Amino acid sequence: MLSVSRFTEKGPLFRVAFVASIALCLSGCKLVDQKTFNARAGKPPVPYIPPAPPGPPPVPPLIELVAGTSPKEWSGPVAQIVHKALLSKPDILFVVQCLVPPGKDSETDQQALVQLVQGDGQAVTQAIIKDGASPAQVEMAAMPDSTVTNSVIRVYVK
Repeated sequence: MLSVSRFTEKGPLFRVAFVASIALCLSGCKLVDQKTFNARAGKPPVPYIPPAPPGPPPVPPLIELVAGTSPKEWSGPVAQIVHKALLSKPDILFVVQCLVPPGKDSETDQQALVQLVQGDGQAVTQAIIKDGASPAQVEMAAMPDSTVTNSVIRVYVK
């Protein structure tokens, strides 16, 4: 069996070939470092940015009336609410929204909105004005809304 020392004694060409073969063998080896155990080692940390919180919750209406309700039932509560609102802020704006569930087509929606506005919408608006608000403090809007199942009138304040 040949020993390493005897192999290197053969001449300078053999020594260079021997060293080159050892270097070639070692170049194929992967050195153990911190990335061997943790692939993210040495990289800067990435901070966690949480998602934005959801928007503010929707403002509930001051009062909500189902269309077709008798004025005797809602006139007292509407009067109390109007008086309290005017005491807290004399220049408050009352927004009366007339909402109907969407129909088959736009003509059906339009007819339902006209009936609601001319009936209960006007009655609620007149009651708010009668209870102390000036006509400039009352605003009315009418629209179909997919979140309602029956026609309703909602009164909001701004």
